[in-house]
Amino acid sequence: MSVSLPRRGAWGCILLLLVAGCSRTSEDERASETVSRELSAIVATCAVARGPVDTLRTANAYWEPFEAGATFRSGDWVRTGPEASTRIELRGGGRIELEERTVVMVERPAPPAGGGSVVALESGTARGLLPENALPDGPLVLRGDNGRQVALTVEAHAGPTEFRVTRTSRGMHLSVSRGRLLLSEGAHRRTLEAGNWLDVARGLEDAEHDGPPFPTSLSPGVDARIAWSPELRIPLSWKPLEGVRGYHVQVARDLGFTRRIVDTQVEGPDFTFLPPEPGIFVWRVSALDEAGRPGESGFARRVFVERKQPRGLLVTPPDGYEAPNGSTSEGLVFAWQSIGGEPRYRLVVARDRELRQPVLVREGSPQQVVLSGLAPGEYFWGVYVAEDPPVPLFQKARRLVVPGPSRSLARDALLPMEP
Repeated sequence: MSVSLPRRGAWGCILLLLVAGCSRTSEDERASETVSRELSAIVATCAVARGPVDTLRTANAYWEPFEAGATFRSGDWVRTGPEASTRIELRGGGRIELEERTVVMVERPAPPAGGGSVVALESGTARGLLPENALPDGPLVLRGDNGRQVALTVEAHAGPTEFRVTRTSRGMHLSVSRGRLLLSEGAHRRTLEAGNWLDVARGLEDAEHDGPPFPTSLSPGVDARIAWSPELRIPLSWKPLEGVRGYHVQVARDLGFTRRIVDTQVEGPDFTFLPPEPGIFVWRVSALDEAGRPGESGFARRVFVERKQPRGLLVTPPDGYEAPNGSTSEGLVFAWQSIGGEPRYRLVVARDRELRQPVLVREGSPQQVVLSGLAPGEYFWGVYVAEDPPVPLFQKARRLVVPGPSRSLARDALLPMEP
């Protein structure tokens, strides 16, 4: 049996196909390598950008605007303009948020040195957050003057750590807002606790400074709900601190304070906020030391400015709540949300849903009352603004059950009514 061999032309076609296949494979591999190099060159990405924000690429000689989703490569500069901010997620882990009028450079050490992200703060203020878990590519490094580099890591089991870096005329001010930072520079190691700061430009030999404590917010209360009007003025107040130069007040539209509408300094422990429109606003305050340096901010509070008079502000106990046996001896907590300002509230506990048969009335300014010794039985409760006439903070009174041996005993065991 004979088999015919392909002609020379057929062999040529086969060879061409083989060569083309090899060439395409090589091109695909080169394209894949190019993509890998491009991805590995990215050191950070922009998660949020508000206001005028620009970047100066290493390959360009001019600044260009960017938006959320933009990527940055080693050596790129980023700056924020007036009333602008941006949040940058670092490839090595963690993030930094640039406040207005801030300029930074982000980079990454070249192999074989490797390591985490390097941030050089040229001007302004940046807030950072590092996760509790170790950064996979190494610590975040702050580059100061004269080439000094301080590595930042989080102590194990210390939780996420928040910090702030501010450029000053004398150097670079590093403070911890929450958690604990482990700092290292060469063979030097030290820990920086929340509320303390040091000057990075002086290295880790610089003495640790205690910043002023954060002021305790007073009014409006937590999650206050206030009816909107064009003439609305909301007084913000906090406990005064001794030995401080003043206070730094911020009001924003978000908990991250990237959309600030108030950013000012005042001398006394109060500030009047004029909301431009209905919406959710968040405020916080920090103290300024004798040199005018801000300490850490207190806990941020939300204020809900609503188009209609808010109702349904009762918090706890929930409707239909049945107290555990023995809990009344320790006390039941009644709480409600603030309406802003400094009103007096009236807590009414009654036997009927209309609150016409009160067994207890408490009046005062706190948003929480602890009652102990309630006799067994069924109760209803609500809270009013103590005006004439009283303004209810609820749509309907809430039901509360205190367990006991019998309902007849519960009806007889009434607490005296308090004015």
